Amino acid sequence: MRGFAHWFDFRAVLLLGLLWTYLFPQESRCATDSLNQQGAPDAGVSWNMRETAPDAAGRLTFYGKPWWPRARDLAEGQSFSLDLNGDGRPDTVIQRLNGDIIEAIDDTGRASNILNQVNTAYLVSYKGSGIVDRMVAYIDNDADGKCDEMEVRYYQDGYLRYGWFGENYDNDGAQIFPLNRWQYSGNGFNGKFRGNVLMYLNKYDPVTKSWVPLAECPFAFFDPNQDGIAEIVVRVSAVPKVAIDGEDLDYANNPDYRWAPKSPRADDIAMANFRLSYRLDSEARHDGPHLTFGFTMVGDLPYQVPQRFYTNPRRRPPQTLVRLPWDSALDTALRYPARETGFTWDELGDQNRWEGQFWIWERRLLENTGEPLHRWNMRREYLPYSSTSRQLYYSGVDRRYHLLGATEGWLEVGQLVDVQKDLEIRFYDSAGTGYFDTWEVFLGHNPVPVRTTRVLDAKVRPVTLDREFLAADYNRRILPLAIVDDEQLITVMKQFVTYPLARQYEEKAAASKSAEAKRYLLDVARELYFLKLRDALYARNSEEFYPRRTEIIHPWNIRDEKLPMRTIFWNSLRSFGHFGTLAHSGYGFLRGYTIGDSLEFQRLATQIHVLVNDYGEGNFPAAAKDLNAMDPRVLRPDTGTMVLRWLAWSAELSLTAGIVVFLIWRVRRSKGVSGL
Repeated sequence: MRGFAHWFDFRAVLLLGLLWTYLFPQESRCATDSLNQQGAPDAGVSWNMRETAPDAAGRLTFYGKPWWPRARDLAEGQSFSLDLNGDGRPDTVIQRLNGDIIEAIDDTGRASNILNQVNTAYLVSYKGSGIVDRMVAYIDNDADGKCDEMEVRYYQDGYLRYGWFGENYDNDGAQIFPLNRWQYSGNGFNGKFRGNVLMYLNKYDPVTKSWVPLAECPFAFFDPNQDGIAEIVVRVSAVPKVAIDGEDLDYANNPDYRWAPKSPRADDIAMANFRLSYRLDSEARHDGPHLTFGFTMVGDLPYQVPQRFYTNPRRRPPQTLVRLPWDSALDTALRYPARETGFTWDELGDQNRWEGQFWIWERRLLENTGEPLHRWNMRREYLPYSSTSRQLYYSGVDRRYHLLGATEGWLEVGQLVDVQKDLEIRFYDSAGTGYFDTWEVFLGHNPVPVRTTRVLDAKVRPVTLDREFLAADYNRRILPLAIVDDEQLITVMKQFVTYPLARQYEEKAAASKSAEAKRYLLDVARELYFLKLRDALYARNSEEFYPRRTEIIHPWNIRDEKLPMRTIFWNSLRSFGHFGTLAHSGYGFLRGYTIGDSLEFQRLATQIHVLVNDYGEGNFPAAAKDLNAMDPRVLRPDTGTMVLRWLAWSAELSLTAGIVVFLIWRVRRSKGVSGL
């Protein structure tokens, strides 16, 4: 009797424990789901789950299927159907396609079209070997006839290694992953990465028979204006903590770790890299997704975020995935404790990457940043300090948004109208205020900056990281004003100088349909014209009598002392009766300068200084006004000056020739005397 009571108490405790586990599942439990200790399905598992379950060793093949001999003999394009649930209706199709054997299972068991990609699971054996290589599954969570989730599982010799998983929050049934031979093609341009979607990679751990977050886990796409194109993208690199500072600088993107038989422990995974990108395009680009700018942050936040476990009973085991939830991904990115931060802006607006704007493996290293990379016409800014928020500011100097706290940055301009670098612009926070105050401009491959500007007032305006505000401010205020100011200043500068390279950028800007590209190309043309004009003005001023000579010559007529030498000389030529004046001015211009020459020099020097200062501070309307105050003929050859220089050169040449002739005569004469 005591034994029966003990047995009854044991059964009661066990029953209560199972009931408690069912009602209150723990997030930290291993997600073995409906698999027993050997990895095989339990007796109560549904027919479709049993059909796709691995054997006791964890290997998934077609070898033990009663239909396998028939499938093996299928010719290309042939197929047959099966009724696996025994309800008298077909629920499975076996076919040979492109040499592969495919088993397609309708999980509902009642679909009129088994291949409808709504609740269909496809098991694929490459070349019909009988070993499962891929599994593609579609899940309709709310039974509305549209797929809500999609997954692609990767097997190696029949053993599960990893999977890509996608969750569609738009309820449109669109294909999440583009496929190429039954696997994720990696080409997001043809996939669902345009609206409200979560996609991520999980690595299978054969020891715990559970999923582990790894690599790109997750990508989160947000479409707040519901135009079908994602405006915000978050990407997380899930990496073992020990690998963050290891030899592999891009662990998250190395496929070798996904295919490895062993998996890192889930508790050892950290969020090592966050990428947060925004789209500011005024109109949706349906030819391809485009993100305007992006933050790239590195750190070591443990992958222990709330609600990271996601269980779906419609999923094949393991049914519990681990990922950063879609509805908390953006907030996590905004508050991520970053050790360093990189900021990227696509200046030309032509890098259509659905993954966001990447950092680059150059100059400043940020681990696990991924690829592909693009070097040209991408503005890079670097913040070397830790931060827990993403902040921008607007600079009135270059009329651009910048990363608050960035200490340095660079922009390489080129590969647009030619196949070389045309400019490089570097910017620095010299005062340590968190704002850029110094700009250096390099022309081509010249290692010495051709323009350096440091401003006392960076004309800073803090801005909120709100996509709707930024898009309106950028497209309706910043770009139109910048284009107008560029065009006006360029028009004035072209009255003084010409520059074929700058003209090419002008023509490319005129042909551009994008306001962002047009502004950038005009910015480059404006800078090139300015450098040409500035150097020409400096050179012109340095060629006059005053900077080239050291002795002042007072004019014969004291009333003319404020006139330049060339004017006095021409006035003298017009009055042949005053030979003294003519003789004096002619004598003076050969060896000195007048007070007027020095006044003229300083006046132009001051005008150049004001122009350079206004331009460097980004006050382009003022720079245009400065130029309008100058006479464009200042850079044209002056007839009077040219005549005087010709006379001076002739006089110097005649004097030199006379001295040489005299010396030769003396030598010959001395030889003649000695011969006597």
